[in-house]
Amino acid sequence: MVKKWIILVLAFVLASPVMAQYMKNAVGVRGGISRGISFQHFFEENKDLKLLMSFRDNGMQLTVMMSHYESVAGRFRDNFYFYYGMGLHGGFTRNVKMLWYFSSQNQGEPRPVTRAVVGADGLLGAEYRIFTVPLSFGIEYKPFFDLFGHRIFRLSFADLGFTFRYHF
Repeated sequence: MVKKWIILVLAFVLASPVMAQYMKNAVGVRGGISRGISFQHFFEENKDLKLLMSFRDNGMQLTVMMSHYESVAGRFRDNFYFYYGMGLHGGFTRNVKMLWYFSSQNQGEPRPVTRAVVGADGLLGAEYRIFTVPLSFGIEYKPFFDLFGHRIFRLSFADLGFTFRYHF
């Protein structure tokens, strides 16, 4: 199912015309613990709103983040950007747990348990943009905090991912 969505999004984006250097939108994919499909809208030249539909813990989460971009001075300063931001996520996770019954025939069996997840996210990243092709490649560090879900007050510092985006 995820592959079909990725193919559909890429087909739609690659069919659109190439724009000028200041691009207002981007779609792409993210790898890592929170792997998924992302949409990005720049409402200013250096500020954006990101939507990430991610798949982790056998579930799905929708993350909304605001980011601020800074151009990095150096050899590739026109194409290399550093960004940071924060946001919120919500969705569900699915775990297999052993459920116990008060019956002599069936004392316990594994069953999938689905729970809602709500939390907060941080974001640090760096990306390199190729304006002639309107593509960008990047690396993101996205620690997150789950207020509730399968575990209450879950804090994860291990969400490192790679991004690939098409800008239009």
